[in-house]
Amino acid sequence: MKKFAIISLGCSKNLVDSEVFAYITESAGYVMTDDLQEAEVIIVNTCGFILDAKEESISTILEAAEYKLTGKCKKLIVTGCLVKRYFKDIKNSFPEIDNVIQLKDFSTYKNVLGINSIEDRKLLTLSHFAYLRVSDGCNNHCSYCAIPAIRGHLKSVPLEELVTSTKSLVTSGVREIIITAQDTAQYGVDIYGEQKLPELLQKLNVIKDLDWIRILYLHPAHISSEMIDMIAELPKVCKYFEIPIQHINNEILVSMNRRVTKEKITSIIAEIRSKMPDAVIRTTLITGYPGETEDDFAELKDFVKEMKFERLGAFVYSREEDTPAFDLEPQISEEIAEQRKDEIMQIQEEISKEFLAALVGKNIKVILDKKSNEEGFIFEGRSYFDSPEIDGVVFITEGHAKIGDIVEVEIIDAWEYDLIGKIV
Repeated sequence: MKKFAIISLGCSKNLVDSEVFAYITESAGYVMTDDLQEAEVIIVNTCGFILDAKEESISTILEAAEYKLTGKCKKLIVTGCLVKRYFKDIKNSFPEIDNVIQLKDFSTYKNVLGINSIEDRKLLTLSHFAYLRVSDGCNNHCSYCAIPAIRGHLKSVPLEELVTSTKSLVTSGVREIIITAQDTAQYGVDIYGEQKLPELLQKLNVIKDLDWIRILYLHPAHISSEMIDMIAELPKVCKYFEIPIQHINNEILVSMNRRVTKEKITSIIAEIRSKMPDAVIRTTLITGYPGETEDDFAELKDFVKEMKFERLGAFVYSREEDTPAFDLEPQISEEIAEQRKDEIMQIQEEISKEFLAALVGKNIKVILDKKSNEEGFIFEGRSYFDSPEIDGVVFITEGHAKIGDIVEVEIIDAWEYDLIGKIV
């Protein structure tokens, strides 16, 4: 049988596009394989967000191109955000590529395969969870971010279409829906004139056999009390807030065009924790943004220590062409930016250890993702405060269940970012 492989780089939003490409390819009579050596068609869905992502995308294209010489590959197809940013450069620089497909240009891709199928998704996640992309594009225009230039303005999916899609996913065995977008808090503003995330959560919460609803990418400028109240009220919605604050110094927040202040961010965190004592907040920070002084960085460190975010990631500022921040001065050296990132993560490691150690002896709900290959463990899963691939893992030492089950686990030990437990 004809086989294809797909390599999906970047974020969960891009993964949803990859799932559409995979579905179309299967409709053309191909069977998916993880072995690039066997694949007659290799699709690389690239990321072009920051420098590291661009370098990974280029490296992956070159690696895939090798299989046209050493494997069965007859057709190398490249698409995604890197293509959107550098379409002509990619076409001219990689003669091994057979087709360069513009971002989300599924019609052209179907023409390449010689078919006229519908556009559906083949899940590339584990079968018990799926991403629900509620919108694409972004209207925020943060000064360091190329996403609006790549993905365009905010374009929400109609609410009923999302509900129908979720019901279909649940029927197929999905138990956890992960809501994703560039800014989930602004879902619906473009087509309904108001935020529709609270209403969407209400409608998803009543779907039979759906157990967990997780929300990613809540921009702090757009989090409302209504949104917080709805998350607190609905039992299926995980009390997990991913709120990328990026920085806390007010002058830098203005320069970043984040449209939010330190005071507002502090207020949101206080409101969440007062209404949901068990809520977990995840954030991301950027170090080395142009003009970040030692005092600005010290303020950021102090804030991290004070807020004690349960989950946190830090990233070095990436200078991206076609963004307002590209020409800002003074630019911070990469060495200093990396050093600052490391300092933040050292602080966070201690915060995370303290948070997880407090859970030892308690019972928490865990969704079982897979059997473990690690010695001494039988399963690996995630708690309500662990998003796939970006947060921690709960390692299970004993108990009986099957993959995809949500089970009660007694925590018996804790590491810096992961937990160890046994099924009750």
